[in-house]
Amino acid sequence: MTGPTPDSSGNIAPGLYHAEGDPPGTVRQWDGTQWVGGPVPAPPGSAAAPPPPGAVQGAAGNFADTGVRIGAILLDGLVFFVLAIATTVPFLEDTDPDSGSFEFQATGVSTLIGPLAMLALTIFLVATRGGSPGKLMLGLRVTMADGTTPIGYGPATIRVLPWLPTMIPFLGVIAWLGVVIGSLIMMSSDTERRSLFDRIANTRVVRK
Repeated sequence: MTGPTPDSSGNIAPGLYHAEGDPPGTVRQWDGTQWVGGPVPAPPGSAAAPPPPGAVQGAAGNFADTGVRIGAILLDGLVFFVLAIATTVPFLEDTDPDSGSFEFQATGVSTLIGPLAMLALTIFLVATRGGSPGKLMLGLRVTMADGTTPIGYGPATIRVLPWLPTMIPFLGVIAWLGVVIGSLIMMSSDTERRSLFDRIANTRVVRK
């Protein structure tokens, strides 16, 4: 296979090219403007050509490594902590005006306000801006497998589904640890660094 050759207008001809970040010996379909589908074995007897200029970002390359993904999770946790504090303030009751002590009157609904607010914020930002608060702060972007970003509300909603079990009282912490550890294991064994969230929504996380 020969390398991509721009025409007189500077366009890259559609065809199969190796995409940066894909396993060696694989190619993807380039439709002239973007990648289509996932990596497939290169045809026998052919050499995978380098990717078209400007097409290595997004779905086909520059995948965010595990370390920066952990950093994004920690920043998201910080945002969640702030939201949790902000949403509990209305439920603080002065139980002893003389001593100035306060007691948090927790109810089934009040304990879910913070997590639900974080999920709503994450869905909105991923769907419209391409990343959760932590990812945007670290220069990461969520894309579909073909590089489309922002990904829209459907995939953004699917991406947060693994967080729902973390809202279960008492078992939430265990569920959270399971989701995070499982995702880290998946990312460390995948060339595209796909987490549990990426796999169920067919997304990738890349550097901008």
